[in-house]
Amino acid sequence: MDRVPEGLVRLARELIAFPTTAGREGLCLEYLSEKLSRAGLQVATQPVPGAGENLVASRGEGGPWIVSHLDVFPPYEHPRPFSPRVEGGKLIGRGAVDTKGQIAALLWALARTEGPVQVALVVDEEQLGRGSEALEVPPGVCGAVVLEPTGLRIAPAEAGSIGLSVLVAGKAAHGTMPWRGSSAIDLAFALYERLLSLPLMRHSHPLFERGAWVNLGRIQGGYDTMVVPTRCELELDVGFAPGLSAARVVEEVHAALAEAEALQVTDVWDPWETPSDAGIVKLLERAVQAVGLPVGHWGMPSWTDGANLVRKGVPTVVFGAGELAVAHTFHEALPLSGLHGLARVLIELIGGRPGDDTS
Repeated sequence: MDRVPEGLVRLARELIAFPTTAGREGLCLEYLSEKLSRAGLQVATQPVPGAGENLVASRGEGGPWIVSHLDVFPPYEHPRPFSPRVEGGKLIGRGAVDTKGQIAALLWALARTEGPVQVALVVDEEQLGRGSEALEVPPGVCGAVVLEPTGLRIAPAEAGSIGLSVLVAGKAAHGTMPWRGSSAIDLAFALYERLLSLPLMRHSHPLFERGAWVNLGRIQGGYDTMVVPTRCELELDVGFAPGLSAARVVEEVHAALAEAEALQVTDVWDPWETPSDAGIVKLLERAVQAVGLPVGHWGMPSWTDGANLVRKGVPTVVFGAGELAVAHTFHEALPLSGLHGLARVLIELIGGRPGDDTS
């Protein structure tokens, strides 16, 4: 196994130490601007109304457009979110995989190449995606690579999603005579089970572990064991692989939740898929092969800034080190071997001169 350069690990640790939750991305702009300038890129900021500033950079014309985000998921129960450490061959801290480690690998690669490349480090990905929505497509780019954790598998497809806010009503009764009332919580769980049995849940796609899924992210109802609850609120996310449309999913969900007192669709995104023969897919496959890594393909189950790039007509793939499953959790961590592997792939992708990968 190749030795992981200490300087690369140091870059990642320095980036994680910036507590850039949404709205605070500006804390690391000066640091990143200096690193990008040293790598020979022309750097500028782009105002994003209501969300801060994107950092955009360019070296030459055309080349790959590499995009990632500056904001990190809120720490919540993370014990030491912005005090990065290395344990057991893993870099630990909020943003290690999502996406400070990815950005560190990019900075490392940019400093060791001279090829043309366009870079966008955007704000607000963890909230409304306004940063990537505001981007302008650089002229001449061959496609976009969005840096997110994929386990170094190439993800030319991304799931769609709908967000739901549901209110369920019941009928009050004394808690010792629940049969005289109607529990809103019982009905909420019944409706949730109904969602899980929808026909769309049988959908499949070769790149995705599941073709469709539901995450019940929040549930709140009732106020005392001695009264049958009259209200229950749910917040859910329904994800679905390419082959299903958001319109179809919304229709099925509305039918399944017809007994709810109120239903609000809070977010809607269609899935997308880039053809396997697209130039950016082939370029990335060759870069992965060149560093001796296996070429694998995967479906990204989470929304990324790639959705906004696809809407702009840019052939897009998602690619990065580490596993998505640990992002947003208190045990978020990135294997150092993956961090180094990503840096090596990006050096090949950007190209322009052989570089020293060890300092």
